[in-house]
Amino acid sequence: MMDAQPVREVVIDTGEIALSGLVAGPAGPAKGLILALHGGSYSAGYWNYRAARGESLMALGADLGFHVLALDRPGYGSSHDFAPARLGLDAQVGFLFDAIDAWGRANGFAGPVFVIGHSIGGILTLLMAAHARSTGLAGIDVLGVPFRFPSTEAGDEVNSWSTTGTHVPPPDTEARKWLLFGPEGTYDPEAFAYDSTLPRPMPVAEYVDALKMPGAWAQVLPAIRIPVQFTLAEFEVMQATGRDTLAEVEALLTGSSNVRVALQTGSGHNASTHHIARAYHLRALAFFEECLAQAANPQLA
Repeated sequence: MMDAQPVREVVIDTGEIALSGLVAGPAGPAKGLILALHGGSYSAGYWNYRAARGESLMALGADLGFHVLALDRPGYGSSHDFAPARLGLDAQVGFLFDAIDAWGRANGFAGPVFVIGHSIGGILTLLMAAHARSTGLAGIDVLGVPFRFPSTEAGDEVNSWSTTGTHVPPPDTEARKWLLFGPEGTYDPEAFAYDSTLPRPMPVAEYVDALKMPGAWAQVLPAIRIPVQFTLAEFEVMQATGRDTLAEVEALLTGSSNVRVALQTGSGHNASTHHIARAYHLRALAFFEECLAQAANPQLA
């Protein structure tokens, strides 16, 4: 492992939008930059649960030689009051690419860029991968993306939130436990207490767009050319999960140069605050390491 700098707060101003967040990295040169995107109604701290250093993606990625930039996505944190009509998913994709460019210029970084996304952050990650600007990305990892909403009480709940105003209030404590966490024993009470500090209002524009995404995957996923690792949680309740769903996803990723799908056992939706957090983060980082090795040695691809 490399010597790593402490996790610190950052604000990235693209000239159009200022995005707050957290950043960590090695003390010396980095292997790459990992942009980490939280889900709906959350914040950048999702990636920094540190009951032990090895559980936080921020700390673990830095220890293994990556810069990790976890942003409060557009409409959250410092950009909460940004123009509500410009917080749809397509607009956010452009803002996030601009943020990567701005951070790289400010820090003299021009190396490989990876994106890891959770839930709606995972939707954005896949949209970035399908975008024309994706040629600047070396690989992506997503978990908790709604490929399909189930016809269950939980699926109905997610589709029922009010779209009045500019932001959707975050779910209450009991709803979060039901929707976002696995059975008792898959996480610590301390992890849920930490998670309870993270919820933020969700921009209505992104919520409305996210509900439409299951109808768009047949066009989006085949357009992706870069490496993709796609994971669903075993105890997911808000959306379809299981190996049959993963097989459907894999069948659509026909253009990707390297596809991995996985069922993350022992976890509900918020994998990064479950007992398996370290294992999941290591798997994501291992995939990024594989992307680096294959880029340097094409015969491995």
